[in-house]
Amino acid sequence: MTILTTQAFSQDKSISEVKTALEGQISAWNKGNLEGAMSFYWNSDKLLWISKSGTDKGYQPVFESFLSDFKDRSQMGKFTYEPLHIESLSDEIVYYVYRWKIELGDKKLMGGISSQIWRKPDNKWVITSEHAS
Repeated sequence: MTILTTQAFSQDKSISEVKTALEGQISAWNKGNLEGAMSFYWNSDKLLWISKSGTDKGYQPVFESFLSDFKDRSQMGKFTYEPLHIESLSDEIVYYVYRWKIELGDKKLMGGISSQIWRKPDNKWVITSEHAS
C-alpha cells in the first residue's frame, strides 16, 4: 500500500495542471491565436526568454518578438511536442523540458528543445522563464 503525503499529492497535482496548461497554450497556437498562446507567459517585466539569438526580458519584448516573427497567423504552423522531463520543484514551481517542432504542411519551420519554469502567481500557471533552442 502506497501512502502519498500531502506534499507529494500537491506536487503531482502541480505537474498535472502544468501539463494541462501547456496543452492549452499549444491549442491556442495551433488555432493561430498568438495572444491566447502568449497568455500562458507571465505578464511581467521579470519574464525571461532565452534563445540562440540571446535573451529578452519582460513580457512585452517577448510578445513583440513573436508578433514580428508571425505577422501572418497562417504561417504559425502546427506545434507538436514530446515530453522529455517534468519535475515539481515545489507546490508552485514546475520544471518542464520537451522536444518541439513547428510544421507548416510538410515543411518543418523550426524545432528544438525547450526548458521552461512554470510558476503560479495569482493562482494561474504561467511560464516565467523559457530557454528554447
